[in-house]
Amino acid sequence: MVYKMNESIIVIQAEATKPNDTNVVFWSHDRGTAKLRMKLVRKNGIPQSLPEGTTVPIRLIFKSATAEGGYGKHDYLATIEDRVNGIVSIVLEDNILGYQGRVDGSIYIDFPNDRSLDTAGRFTFDIKRSPIDDSTPELEDYYFNGFSQTIDKIEKILADGKQEIEQKIAESETQIDAKVKDTNDKITKANQDVATLYTNIDKANDRIDQTNQQISDLGKLKKMYSNSIDFGGYDYSGRANLAPNLDFSKFSGNATTMTKPLACFKDHETYLELDSSDPSAVNTSRNIYVPNCSALLPNNTYIMTVPIMINADFDGFRTSFILKTSDGTALGTINPPRENVGTWQNVTKVFTVPGNLKFDTTYLQLWQPKEGNGKLYIGYDIKIEKVNSTSDTATPYQPNLLEDPYWLGKIPLGENITDPAGIISSSYMLLSKQLKEKIIENQTYTITLKGTKPATQAFRCFVEYESGTSAVNLLDMKPVEGLTDEWQLTFKATRTAKGINGNILVYQVPNTSLGQCKIDWFKLEKGDTRTPNISQFKYFGEGLKDSNDPNDYSWDITPEYTEKGLNDSVSLTEPETVLGLKNFEDGLQVGGKEVATITDLDKTAITTVNNKDGEIADFNLNGAVFGFGSEIKTTGTKAAFIRNSDKKLVCQIAGTYIFNGQLSVQVRTTVDAWHYVDMRVNGRNAGAPWARGVQSFKNRWNFSGVVQVSLKVGDVIDFVSSSSETGATTGQFISCPLAVFQRIGD
Repeated sequence: MVYKMNESIIVIQAEATKPNDTNVVFWSHDRGTAKLRMKLVRKNGIPQSLPEGTTVPIRLIFKSATAEGGYGKHDYLATIEDRVNGIVSIVLEDNILGYQGRVDGSIYIDFPNDRSLDTAGRFTFDIKRSPIDDSTPELEDYYFNGFSQTIDKIEKILADGKQEIEQKIAESETQIDAKVKDTNDKITKANQDVATLYTNIDKANDRIDQTNQQISDLGKLKKMYSNSIDFGGYDYSGRANLAPNLDFSKFSGNATTMTKPLACFKDHETYLELDSSDPSAVNTSRNIYVPNCSALLPNNTYIMTVPIMINADFDGFRTSFILKTSDGTALGTINPPRENVGTWQNVTKVFTVPGNLKFDTTYLQLWQPKEGNGKLYIGYDIKIEKVNSTSDTATPYQPNLLEDPYWLGKIPLGENITDPAGIISSSYMLLSKQLKEKIIENQTYTITLKGTKPATQAFRCFVEYESGTSAVNLLDMKPVEGLTDEWQLTFKATRTAKGINGNILVYQVPNTSLGQCKIDWFKLEKGDTRTPNISQFKYFGEGLKDSNDPNDYSWDITPEYTEKGLNDSVSLTEPETVLGLKNFEDGLQVGGKEVATITDLDKTAITTVNNKDGEIADFNLNGAVFGFGSEIKTTGTKAAFIRNSDKKLVCQIAGTYIFNGQLSVQVRTTVDAWHYVDMRVNGRNAGAPWARGVQSFKNRWNFSGVVQVSLKVGDVIDFVSSSSETGATTGQFISCPLAVFQRIGD
């Protein structure tokens, strides 16, 4: 089919922009051939993927003296030509070609999870009358709804489907009647006795019970668990991502340790720029790495997808983006594309891991020879997915949901039925773990540990069912794909422990090449599925179908997390965030007894952006660090805190403290987003966010929260803010009416 076609790029953004003048002129004689083709991209230029089930409505409006409001409307449902790269098109209906003049268009996206957006993409084109064409009537129908065509098709499909189902039912009933008659004839002919008849009846009842159970199972909601429900607008219809979730902080100048990269590598929030004109790139090859990525399994096939863009000056086509094993062996290599300069492209590489390789980790490397010129851009949305064969194709990007902050799973957390403590050792036997309960015959168990070892060695597990007898070899642990330095093994107990609960032993093998091993933690749980080594899931989702897409579930806070955050007592054994302000007017209690408060802190918090006490200071909501105002009061004989020259608190009396604080902040631009404040001890977060706030009115946020933390003498305390709005604008403090530390125990 021949089309007169226009191609435009539509940028999805919040800012209102001038409509895109396509300079396109269609003529009245372009019947069935006037085609508008558009590529939808995000603000950073990366293509907007369109998952299965997504629709893209397009509205065209034009002046009409007879239409209500003086404007006519034509609504189209665009054809999605390329879901991965966001390319859609429409062909103009014949009746709109009777209009002469300027036409304005707008594009919308309706996702399958009931979310939708106005792309803010506006465009214009013109329609004129062909000199040869006086047969096209002037436009009279000022409203055309393209959706009705789709609805008619759907209704026809439903009608045809209903007719086919009714026909199948009729055929099935005929077959069933025939089989029933045949069975009765056989029963009569065989002259079965009463016992045989009862046996058949029992079998039929068993089948009925099984059918009823299957029907009952259909009504049960499927569940999913996660520690974060910020899943973003990604397409989860494809395979899981085994690559790490990236930002610039994950990149290094070294393949094994974290060092500062060359200055020619520049961060742009969602992508990395390699600028070969930077002084740091002169007469040297340029390398940047993502060290310590997940191991992949031998004899398995994977696809790596990397978003890449080059500028017009780029000539370094030997430049390589490489996935390597810990010893430097290349598994998959991607080179920049030579075509489509200035356009983001998802470049893929299919590779199979050789069966003879031994490696515990992988790393990503971007390398460019010193003679390379121009600029190269690498998007952070890198994906590694496991496939069945080299003929499989890549699926759209989604974040790695196995790692922090998600720890996604489909079953509740399994209880660790042994001591979790790890070890650093070069011995042959690394661990001997006693079970908290007796090991039972035919029960399935899963072992998980986080640890490192020499590449020549393997973690091998054994089980002891009885003292004084030989331990049973459970073979070697395998790496957990998608997680770094985690290993797992599942086994079924062959007998019940006798005289003891049972022991699990971990060795490093072979014993002829022993090296230093480090095990951070150890977990043994019932069942054949590994669950994360975390204290609790914060959220659970429920859905009607067993799906790997978290957007197919309705999410809520787990009872365990609610209880921990809102109970009447506060844990003294671990950092804990209490959601909401507690009422302590009857006094704080430990074990039912009141305890004294030692230190109060008050007045205005400050920020490193402008270190003047009490001043309303500008700061960026993402990454602003807060100290404390100069007024410190204490109720004890010795101050528990002092303020250092950086206006941060330094602990003077060790103990367990509860911090109770309030903070009001205003930002200059209204954004619907969550904002967080985290307490930090010696530069590390003390636990879950101390406080969080969502827009309450206009653009003002009020933060309040309570957090418990154990402190040592010399510990330095400050706070840092963050936002779910990556482009959050400059903010200002309004007030800090409360900032109180209370010591509740040693």
